[in-house]
Amino acid sequence: MNELLVFGDLHKYLCKLGQMEVAIPESSFAPGYNRLGWRGKRKFATLHGDKKYQYLILHVDPGNPESTKGKTIQKEIQEILKFDIKEMRSFSLKKHEVYIPLECIDSKKNFELLKCFIKKLYGVAYRKVER
Repeated sequence: MNELLVFGDLHKYLCKLGQMEVAIPESSFAPGYNRLGWRGKRKFATLHGDKKYQYLILHVDPGNPESTKGKTIQKEIQEILKFDIKEMRSFSLKKHEVYIPLECIDSKKNFELLKCFIKKLYGVAYRKVER
């Protein structure tokens, strides 16, 4: 699958997850997706459409840079989609975020696996915020 098509399909999917605010910065093509709830908004995902790297970031524990939840979930998604982020990307990874290169979404099967994974994370994060 073409990374641009994956980017567009992911954008549509993220917008349909629930009440979501999309913020597009002026300086780059990296829309951010914030969950809206009765306690306010929380960062959930960012799609990066940079020329050099195209990837999805899932913010598993936003506002808590010391959390290592992202590392644990990163390993899980790498097993599901069969990739190693350290072999594919040279930038430093934050421990509380999950990075998914769009070139890993090379089939409908992988796209469906990713959608299920995102939906699961959204459900867990949304319940945690709304309690």
